Amino acid sequence: MNVGNAEFLKGRFREYYLKNDVLLPPRFNRREYGFMFFDRNYVLRHISFKSKYEIKKFLVNNVPKSAYHSTAYYLYPNKKDMDKKGWMGADLIFDLDADHIPETEGMPYHEMLRVVKREAEKLIVDFLLDDFGFDEGDLTIAFSGGRGYHIHIRREDIFPLKSDERREIVSYITGEGYNITKFLKVELEKRRKKRRKKYVLPDPKAGGWYGKVRRGINDASRNLWDIYVSGGRDALVEEISSVIKNKKSTKIVVKELLSEIKDYTNKLEFLARDDRSEKLQIFETDDVRDLFLKYVKEKIRIRGEADEPVTTDIHRLIRLIGSLHGKTGLAVKKLSFSEFKEFNPLKDGIPEIFKDNESKIFTNKKVEVYMNNKKFVIDGEDCVPDFVAIFIIARGMGDFVARC
Repeated sequence: MNVGNAEFLKGRFREYYLKNDVLLPPRFNRREYGFMFFDRNYVLRHISFKSKYEIKKFLVNNVPKSAYHSTAYYLYPNKKDMDKKGWMGADLIFDLDADHIPETEGMPYHEMLRVVKREAEKLIVDFLLDDFGFDEGDLTIAFSGGRGYHIHIRREDIFPLKSDERREIVSYITGEGYNITKFLKVELEKRRKKRRKKYVLPDPKAGGWYGKVRRGINDASRNLWDIYVSGGRDALVEEISSVIKNKKSTKIVVKELLSEIKDYTNKLEFLARDDRSEKLQIFETDDVRDLFLKYVKEKIRIRGEADEPVTTDIHRLIRLIGSLHGKTGLAVKKLSFSEFKEFNPLKDGIPEIFKDNESKIFTNKKVEVYMNNKKFVIDGEDCVPDFVAIFIIARGMGDFVARC
């Protein structure tokens, strides 16, 4: 980053930290802190603070690009040797990042954030609240300021969990190693002089993955039907191939789904509209059925939780709530669950202080940014609100010229 860009970002970040306080985690003086900077090529960590004033002073004087705190708390948080820190426990953290959701590849930033928010809501509602039985009050939800959301769980019975126990939680949420047919009741039936497996769906109100599988099959079928009605065969192929990466297999599934059946347009409509527990028998072979179930599983599981080390690492650093993200200028923002549902990161994540002034920037090529419910198009040199200037410069898409 050139000197002019770094000085501009540091100046605006310093002004933010002068006028805004970060939200410190519980037992903040037992946490380790780490920082990255605009003008230094290393991570400063193994820092501890004794008071809120000390942290405020550090942020204003040093103006970090990004600020972090440990998910763990320690007897001696400033010790550099991890074995000498005296680990006392750790929050349970989930980090959902668009980088780990295949369908976001190539998407505009605002669309990418929409997809990751959908996955975050699925994690919160379907798994943390429903399956694990946490209360909304047990969760601290935060927009990361970048490409996703962090969910902190700070409950006394969670703190002692070690890495292996946390990994089991991740495996359950992602469905790692799960064969979806294991959640179906299997019977044997005779068909054309052959004995064939007959799959019976669980009750949709069943707990855990049993109910998820039943509801997931219903939801996936209806979604595929809507896609087919609005976009035809090609749209259906595109959607299914996003999960089943093999074109030949995708075509086999689509051919089966669009084959004729009595009383319905095709088998896909039957799956979408009929709710009998034996409807999977509509498939001619178990192989095609299993490919369809592979698609269903991908829609059920949490795909943004591919960053397993964040949850399993009991010494992890996570972004400090209220700090600024160094690659966007957006705030790491705490949200209640009701706030989360209405949250627009490219509007609500913008610090108010960055809305007051404009700066002139230069871009080598046309850049389009959707922020604060408005589309900004910059091609060459132009004056834009500071939040746009910060976003573009921090992401390396343009350079600072002057204040407007």
